[in-house]
Amino acid sequence: MPQSVATIAESELLDGEMKTWFLPDGTRIALYHVNGGFYATQDTCTHENASLTEEGQVEGDRVICTWHYCEFSIIEGTALNSPCSEPLQTYPVTRVDGVLHVHY
Repeated sequence: MPQSVATIAESELLDGEMKTWFLPDGTRIALYHVNGGFYATQDTCTHENASLTEEGQVEGDRVICTWHYCEFSIIEGTALNSPCSEPLQTYPVTRVDGVLHVHY
C-alpha cells in the first residue's frame, strides 16, 4: 500500500529551486519547484551516484548532474543524454494545506 510523508511548506521552495529531503526509510530524494509544479526524484545520479541537490543544477524542467553533465527530466525522470541511460525514480507530490506530500 502506498504511503506518503509531509515534507516542507510549498512556500519554502521557490520556482526553479530544489532541496534535499529524506523519506522515513532513509532514502534521499530531491524536491523541485518547476514552472509552478512540484516534483520529487531520487537524489542520486544514476551514472556515478552524485547527489543532484549538492552537485546538480536545475535548468527549466531538467536537472543536470555537473559531474558528467547527465541531464534528466524532472517531471518524468527520463535520462536525456549520455553517459546516463538509466532514469531517475520519480515520486508523486501532492499539496495538502500548503505542505508538500511525497508518495512512495
